[in-house]
Amino acid sequence: MPGTSKKLRELLEPVRIREIGEAALRVVSRKGLEGMTMQEIADEAGLAKGTLYLYFDSREELVVHVAESAFQELHLAVTEALGREGTFPDRLAAATLTHVEFFEHRRDLFRLFLSVAHPGPGADHSARHHRSGHPLYRAYLDLFASFFAAGQARGEIRPFPPDRLALFVAEGLAGLILRRLGETDPPPVEEDVRLVVDALTGGIHVRRTP
Repeated sequence: MPGTSKKLRELLEPVRIREIGEAALRVVSRKGLEGMTMQEIADEAGLAKGTLYLYFDSREELVVHVAESAFQELHLAVTEALGREGTFPDRLAAATLTHVEFFEHRRDLFRLFLSVAHPGPGADHSARHHRSGHPLYRAYLDLFASFFAAGQARGEIRPFPPDRLALFVAEGLAGLILRRLGETDPPPVEEDVRLVVDALTGGIHVRRTP
């Protein structure tokens, strides 16, 4: 029956898109982002190359899709961490740990994320403009900004502009993760989390009494 076939296709499409995304990650893990081709992804997913183009018009569109899916998953995980019971430093530590560990265990997702966040020299916009302008990244920054604004309202932190503070933290974490992924023997995740939280909540300047 035509109606039944249509419903079946609608049910299978999200599953097939997820399988394609997972296949893309496996290809990236073996060959890197530059070595990822639509043919290799199709082979990995067990599809004809032409079938792959029914779901994604180009390699670039597929890369963006997988990166955006990762962003949504990260947003949910950090939202949960910030909503936990505890002091401001405790919740900040939980969110920082969640952010770092998310990409620590999904290194290929971080490569895809950077490819969208920091487009190459031929892009129409600068990397920073593209990154701060992406709706999912703006929503992620808003999440941290709301957390900082609430902390300021309760008198837990000093009155810095919440949106700028959120940008500072998110960009700093991205740089920290990038460094960790390039190190052969990075320090324990908990050490870097403590560094971030202590620096933000306690400052780095030692005030000496005269």
